[in-house]
Amino acid sequence: MKEPYWWYVLFVKTGTEHRVVTDMQRTLNTITSTYEFDCFCLESEQFFRSKKQRILGNVYKKRPLFPGYVFIETNMPAREFLVSYSNCIYNSSDIIELLHSGDYSDIALPDIERQQLEFLYRGKRCLERSVGYKEGDRVVIKYGALVGREGSIRYINRHNREAQIEFQLFGKKISARVALELITKIK
Repeated sequence: MKEPYWWYVLFVKTGTEHRVVTDMQRTLNTITSTYEFDCFCLESEQFFRSKKQRILGNVYKKRPLFPGYVFIETNMPAREFLVSYSNCIYNSSDIIELLHSGDYSDIALPDIERQQLEFLYRGKRCLERSVGYKEGDRVVIKYGALVGREGSIRYINRHNREAQIEFQLFGKKISARVALELITKIK
């Protein structure tokens, strides 16, 4: 994506994320060709609890990291985006609203929050599972998306092989479940 670029966030009905991504990508590509667009739903790996699925070799599956959120990455400035696509966004039965901070002039995700998400995803659209160990009360991540982000972990569910972490989205804290496998516990 050419610099500068912004992320706009749509709040959609949960379960319709992939349909909205397909519809928005089609709409964005047909309306204008002077700007680049990438519509996506951030995903995360999730552990299959079903023994049958694990026997078949399906240990992890992908699911939306933020259910109900769709992201649009574009080099179109906020004012133009709002004018060009407000009818498309508000006429969709699946899109609830375009997220913003304060008034509607701040519809782009703040740069610091976008950069944190980009660092976590490392250029991919799916958050890979992390592997680590527990040393006393401290969690040490050996490899995966959470390397260096141990401080954002709020809760670990060893049985489901997942961790709950917190993100900032337009200044509000949002929690998400990500795949985390703890292999050993050191006392």
